Amino acid sequence: MISSFLEAERGRLLTLIVQIRGGGAVAPAYCWLTETSSTKGAKTYTYAVLVTQKSDRKPKSQSLGRPGSQKHRHWKDAIARREAIAELEQQLSMLQALMERQIKNSSLFNH
Repeated sequence: MISSFLEAERGRLLTLIVQIRGGGAVAPAYCWLTETSSTKGAKTYTYAVLVTQKSDRKPKSQSLGRPGSQKHRHWKDAIARREAIAELEQQLSMLQALMERQIKNSSLFNH
């Protein structure tokens, strides 16, 4: 028998994942943000950069303009959604293990 509390928590986590996915684009696992600077004369310019690297391929970089630009905010939010979903999925996995353990333990006592 599975605890109703665990089932409720599972439903809550799944709902949160759906809500986050509904909030906008979710970045793929193989990309991240960084910043780079360049100096022209006496001025230094900082740029936000999206780096992507699939498996063993060479990383690719794409300039997103200045930090805080629309493109930069878009990717920053998409990566934050990806990380939030990854955390919730990890919690869901641990919860599933607890639920399976409860089922196994309850079957031991029902024999």
